[in-house]
Amino acid sequence: MIVGIDFGTTNSLVAYVGKDLKPQIIVNERGSRITPSVVYFKNEKQALVGELAKSQMFIRPDQTIFRVKRKMGTDHRYTIFNASYTPSEIGSLIFRKLKAYASDFLGKPVDKAVVTVPAYFDDNQRLAVLTSAQLAGIEVVKLFNEPTAAALAYGVKADGERVVLVLDFGGGTFDITLMKHREGLFEVIATGGSTSLGGTDFDQVISNWVIEAIKQTRGIDLSKDPIAMQQVINHSERAKVDLSTVAETTVVIPYIAASSEGPVHVNLTISRDQFENLARSLFDESERLILNTVKEACIKPDQVDVVVLAGGSSRMPAFKRIASTHFPKAQLMGEVNPDEVVALGAAVQAAIIEGRVKNIELKDILPHSLGVLDDDGQFVPIIERGTTYPELSTRMFTNSRDNQSDVTIKVLQKRENHFIELGDFQFTSSKIWQKGEANIAVSFQINNNGVLDVSAEDIDSGEVQDLRIMNGLVGVRDVEIQPRREELEKRLQVL
Repeated sequence: MIVGIDFGTTNSLVAYVGKDLKPQIIVNERGSRITPSVVYFKNEKQALVGELAKSQMFIRPDQTIFRVKRKMGTDHRYTIFNASYTPSEIGSLIFRKLKAYASDFLGKPVDKAVVTVPAYFDDNQRLAVLTSAQLAGIEVVKLFNEPTAAALAYGVKADGERVVLVLDFGGGTFDITLMKHREGLFEVIATGGSTSLGGTDFDQVISNWVIEAIKQTRGIDLSKDPIAMQQVINHSERAKVDLSTVAETTVVIPYIAASSEGPVHVNLTISRDQFENLARSLFDESERLILNTVKEACIKPDQVDVVVLAGGSSRMPAFKRIASTHFPKAQLMGEVNPDEVVALGAAVQAAIIEGRVKNIELKDILPHSLGVLDDDGQFVPIIERGTTYPELSTRMFTNSRDNQSDVTIKVLQKRENHFIELGDFQFTSSKIWQKGEANIAVSFQINNNGVLDVSAEDIDSGEVQDLRIMNGLVGVRDVEIQPRREELEKRLQVL
C-alpha cells in the first residue's frame, strides 16, 4: 500500500485510502492524528520524535530540534552530543517515526509514499525532503505539491467546471495555487507564495511582544534565556491559536525568571485586534502574494469560484477576511480540518497511482524556469516557469572556441533572481570542432510525474548523452543513500 505523508514544519501526518475509497488519517501510538515535527536527543544513541520530544523543549532546548523543514535545502548543520547532522538527516528521524506507527496501524510494512512539499519549494529543498524520506527507508513514488493535494482532497467528487484558488498557510510556508477543475481534471494555471512566511512568523510576533513587555516592566530580557524562550514561543503559539476563536486571551507563564525582587511571572492579556495590528506586515505580505498570483494567471478575482483553505494558519480571522474581501463571489471551503487536508489529498494521489481511484487527472506546472548556463555565464531558459507538464522542449547550441571536442552542460533552475544548480554533465564528441561548428540540441523532457530527462545530441554525428533529474531534481541513487541510512540507523534509535 502507498500512503500519503504530509511532512510539515510544525506537525506531520500520515493518511491512506481504505477499502471504501475514502482517505483517512492514521493515528499515532498516542492516539493522536498529528505528530509534532520535533526531535529530542535523549542521548547519543536515542532520539524521541513527536509529543514527547516537544515536551522536552522547555527543559533541554539545546537537545531539541524543531522547524527543521525551514532548513531543508540549506547547508545548515545541527550539532548534538558532538555529532553533526544535516536537516535531511534530522527530517529522516521524523519520517522513521511516521513509518513505524503507520506500519503498526495498518498491520503491514509501509515502504512507499506520496510525500507532499510546498509548491514553491526550489529543487534543493525538494531534494532535501526526498533524501529525508529515503534515509528512513521510504520509497517516494511522487513528490506532490501541497496545494494540489488540498484541492484533490476536496474535489474528488465535484462536478462541473470551476476556478479554484488554494491558500495553504502552514507553519513555515505559504503556498498559493490557482487551478481549473472540470470533470475530474485538475489543471494548475499559476503558483505563488513564500517559503519563508508561515504560522511561526505570527508566533514570533507575539513572542516579541511578550519579551518587550517584560523588558519594559521588569527590566529582564527573556530572549537571553533559551529555556525561558522556549516557554514564550510555546505559549505564544497557543495564544495565536486561541485568538482565532476568541476576542482576547491571556499569556500566563509562572516563574519564568528570577530577579532581585523575586520570581518573575508573565501575565499579559492580548486582544485579537492588538495581535492583528502587531502582525499587520505579515498579513499585508500574504495579501500581496495572493493578488500577484491571481494577476499573473490573468484571472479576475470575481472569476474565482472556490477558495480552499489549508494549513493551520488559514484559521486566522484576519486571513479569512483577506480571502472573502478579494473573492466575494467565491465559496470559502474550510470544513475539512486544515491541518489534515494536505495529508488526505496525498492519500488520494497514492490511491490514484495504485489504480484504486480512477477518472482523476492532474496537470501541474513548473513553479520555476529550467534551463542551462551558456559560455557567457547567461541563463538560457528551455522550459519556462508556468509551463504545464508533460512537456518536451529543445534548443540549439554551438561551441565557443576552436579545437574543442567537449562542452559542459549545466542544468539550472531560476527562482526569482537567483539560480539553483540541479546538475551538469560533460558532452564529449568523437570529432574536434572549430568555433561555431557544432550543432548540439539540448532537450528537456518532463513527464507526468515530474521526472526531467536532459539530453544533448550532436546533430551531425548522432552522438547522444543524457542526465536524469527526478521530480525536477537530481535523483539520489540508492547506492548513495543506503550506506548513509545504515549508518544513521546504527547511530540512532528513534523512540
